[in-house]
Amino acid sequence: MKLIEFLKNIEEIDEESVLYVKRIDDQFSRESEVTILNLTEEELEWKTFEVTEKKCPGFVYFMEVFLIKEFMEDIANREYPTVEKKCERLIHYVEFDA
Repeated sequence: MKLIEFLKNIEEIDEESVLYVKRIDDQFSRESEVTILNLTEEELEWKTFEVTEKKCPGFVYFMEVFLIKEFMEDIANREYPTVEKKCERLIHYVEFDA
């Protein structure tokens, strides 16, 4: 699944999940591949690089799904009319503000 597809289907995704994303040319993109993990209590204590090494090599931590849902709600009525624009804003937030 691509990041843009994940956002289009976010309401169907478990809030307790964590999103990991593959960078394309060292950048997050709406076309980046994603993996959604439901981590155990023990795994939640691991460092993010340990999770990626053991559960999804090649991916990097992006954000918890419940935080993505909150972020998407916060920007819903702003100047981001399309899911593509929302995706770009989310990527910017993750890269520079989170």
